[in-house]
This record gives sequence, C-alpha cells and structure tokens, in this order.
Amino acid sequence: MTEHHLDVGIEVTRNAVVVRRGTMDGMPLGSSGRARLKLYNQPEGDTGYALIEGSHPAGEPRIRDHVHARHEETFLVLEGEYKMRLGDEVVIASAGDYVFVPRGTPHSYRNVGPGPARMLNIMSPADGVELLVELGALADETVREEVLTEVHARHSAVLVNPLPGW
Repeated sequence: MTEHHLDVGIEVTRNAVVVRRGTMDGMPLGSSGRARLKLYNQPEGDTGYALIEGSHPAGEPRIRDHVHARHEETFLVLEGEYKMRLGDEVVIASAGDYVFVPRGTPHSYRNVGPGPARMLNIMSPADGVELLVELGALADETVREEVLTEVHARHSAVLVNPLPGW
C-alpha cells in the first residue's frame, strides 16, 4: 500500500522493504540536497520515524547550526569522519559511531575526512523530515537569512549561532 503524507509528497512505507547500500534513490533532502529519504514509517496515530542517508564530499554539508523543539536525531556514521556540534561540545564521529541528538540540543555536522563520507540519520517523530524536504527544494538557491529562519520556524526548529571556531 502506498500513501502520501501531508502535501509534501513523502511516500509512507507500509510494506517490508530492503534498501540497498550505496544507491542514491529517494527524495533529495537537506540544505545540500545530498541526503536521500530512504524510509518513512508513520503509522496512523503514531509518531514513527524517518530514515535518511547522507553522502557528503570533504568539507560538506555546510548546514547551519540549529535546534529542533519536537524532533530527535540519531546518526550512524557509515563511512568517513564527521565533526559534530552537540550543544557546547564538538566531537569527531568515525565509521561505526552512533551519535544521539535529543530535542533542544544545538547541533550541526560536516565531513572532515579527506574523501567522501556517508551517514544514516534516524529522525523521530517522522514528520521532522518535512523540514529537510523544504530545505532540499531550496538547495540550489541562494537563500536569504529571513527565509531560512521562516522555514525552520514552520517545522519547530530555530537557527542558532555556531560555536567559536566552528
């Protein structure tokens, strides 16, 4: 069964599925457009989760530091190395590392390795992916600060200042 969530064209996953490694299938997401929605599981009346795979060249993505008021994210680094801001702390996460970002935590990340890196992002509740859909639609544009602020606010998120030296 195929069902679409709200009006952003996200296909809800209702059947068993295998997502094969290394494909860039799926809806482009995020400010760089390099993430892909792999699975969107939100049974009626449940919060569900979204599974997103990101593939980033060295130095990317250059996402703004931000805070989610309603959503939590768990990252699993599949390949490479990411520098991640978690509140007032900066950590390096390498292949095999998990990073949990509870709601209310300022965060950002970027690939700091010499080559490509990949990560898996589990977002819950699932509708948090709607922010990434909207940002993905703007990925090829130069976006004014006030527009970015409005987009985040529509999805219970807020942009925050980066840490010094970030």
